[in-house]
Amino acid sequence: MDDVGSMEGAAQRFIAIGEIVRAVGLRGELKFYPLLDFHEPLLGSPFLVWNDGAPAQIQRHRIMSGGCWGLAIREVGGRQLDGRGAAESMIGRELGFLAASYGDPAFPKPSGGLPFRWLGREVVTGGGDVVGIVDEVRRIGAQFMLVVPDGSREILIPALAPILRPDDGLEGQLVIDPPEGLLDVQRG
Repeated sequence: MDDVGSMEGAAQRFIAIGEIVRAVGLRGELKFYPLLDFHEPLLGSPFLVWNDGAPAQIQRHRIMSGGCWGLAIREVGGRQLDGRGAAESMIGRELGFLAASYGDPAFPKPSGGLPFRWLGREVVTGGGDVVGIVDEVRRIGAQFMLVVPDGSREILIPALAPILRPDDGLEGQLVIDPPEGLLDVQRG
C-alpha cells in the first residue's frame, strides 16, 4: 500500500484493487490484473482513483481469461488515451481507492467487507488475550486468512464468523473466538 502524493494519514492511504498489466488490441484496451481488495462494482464507482490520486473513469469493463479484466478508458488526467501506444504507457499503474472513502455510505462494499481493513490491527480473543498484529491477509480459495506473526511461525486465523467477530471498521482491535486448539496447534 502506497501513500498518495503528499496526502498523509491512514485515512488517505491508497488501496490498490488491481494493476494494469498490458495493452490489448489496436484501440488500446487495458488488461487489468485484480488484487486482494478487488470488488467489481468499484470499477464503475466514483471512488475509483489511480495510484497518483487522480480520478479514474472506466467506460467499459469485461472479464477476460485467466481472471483478468479488460478495461476501456479514454482519458487519464486530461490526456486522451487513444490507441495502443497510449495504452502501453499505462502498464504498471494501479487502480484503487482511498481508505477514507470506505466509510462513505455510497461506497460499494461486498457483504463481507474488503480485507485491507484488517492489516495492522491487533487481534485479541474474546477473553482479552492478545494474539498479535495482522501482518498480511491471504486468500485461500474463497476464504481470507489473517496472518499474525508469532516468532518464527505464522498464526493463520480464518476471517469468518463465528471465529472473527463482525467488524467493518478501519481501527481498533479485531476480536476472535477461536475454536479450541486453533491457536495452540499453530503455536506448537
